[in-house]
Amino acid sequence: MAFIAFLGIAGFAAGFILLWALGSWIVGGPGFPWETRDPQVATSVGLAVDSEYEIEPLIDQIVLRDMSYVPIKGVYVSSYAAGDSGIMERLLGLANTTEINSFVVDVKEDFGAITYAAAVPLANELGLIEKRIKDIDGFISTLSENGIIPIARVVCFKDTMLARERPDLAVMHTDGTMWEDYNELNYTNPYNHEVWEYLVQVAEDAARRGFREIQFDYVRFPSDGPISKAVYPGEYCSKADAIAGFLAYARARLEKLGVWVSADVFGIVIMDTPDADTIGQKYDKVCQNVDIICPMVYPSHYESGSYGLENPNGSPYELVTAAMKQTATRVAGTGAMGRPWLQDFTLGRVEYGVERVKAQIKAAEEQGFSEWLLWNASVKYTAGALRKEGG
Repeated sequence: MAFIAFLGIAGFAAGFILLWALGSWIVGGPGFPWETRDPQVATSVGLAVDSEYEIEPLIDQIVLRDMSYVPIKGVYVSSYAAGDSGIMERLLGLANTTEINSFVVDVKEDFGAITYAAAVPLANELGLIEKRIKDIDGFISTLSENGIIPIARVVCFKDTMLARERPDLAVMHTDGTMWEDYNELNYTNPYNHEVWEYLVQVAEDAARRGFREIQFDYVRFPSDGPISKAVYPGEYCSKADAIAGFLAYARARLEKLGVWVSADVFGIVIMDTPDADTIGQKYDKVCQNVDIICPMVYPSHYESGSYGLENPNGSPYELVTAAMKQTATRVAGTGAMGRPWLQDFTLGRVEYGVERVKAQIKAAEEQGFSEWLLWNASVKYTAGALRKEGG
């Protein structure tokens, strides 16, 4: 019996070894367990991957953006100032000693120049870049080191440089020439989607450089010229819908880069006067397509009788109070925030200094707006009107 059992065990073992060797040979192995193939080389196996498969990002850029939001109290900084070490030293000192925490910097300025070496093909092809800010990465780094939030000002359709290089993208005159405003400056056509794409590429480059917000200025049709003679090739909808369409197009691209999108608008837009239709800025349509709307409520820009004021320029507290009270009503329920541009310059007979600048800030904040921006084209600001840092 023992011998029969031994034969059974031996037969089972032999069968197992033969099956092992057969399986090994089939998959390209050495065969019997005691055999090896020298040398053994580890090889990588290429796996087929569907090229259409996209990996979802682990971080939601919009959520991350909103979690890091800081209320803005900023000043305008021209591209020339940004490229001047002396002026920048003064502005950094202002930010480090007062409540100012943001600079709105010209990335694409009023004449159409892009102010640093941006990677925008059309701008490079047509020579639209003027490197006023020599080292944009160093500039952004300096702002970061000083706790200053960089906002990129991108002037949109007021663009003499692009219009003259590409007349096919410009607003035209009824006589077949290029339309000009009263200062002999040109606009690009807000209906032209090639213009839209160009502007968005400028904004995207700024976002990738580290600007935390893209602020579109002159995002409108022209206003100060022979408007009745302006022709918009390819016109296909109302002016307000064209501007809203551009903002929607831009926002969809830019929010993926984790930046906020804002738009500057005239004070008349908040008042909802007929002039708002002329320039294509309707507050409701703008608000629905941006994160922040920035009405320019400069008292010097209002006509006598606005909000019942005989002299708006001489009544900055009253004017800004009325304008921002109306702004609060306009933006409610739109999803956008309001952030006014306030006047820190003198225009006309009324001198603006500490008391009048401070009055505007007080008025805006009393209406519930914790954010505001100061404008002075010469980049000289009234430090005495600002709270001290931490104050």
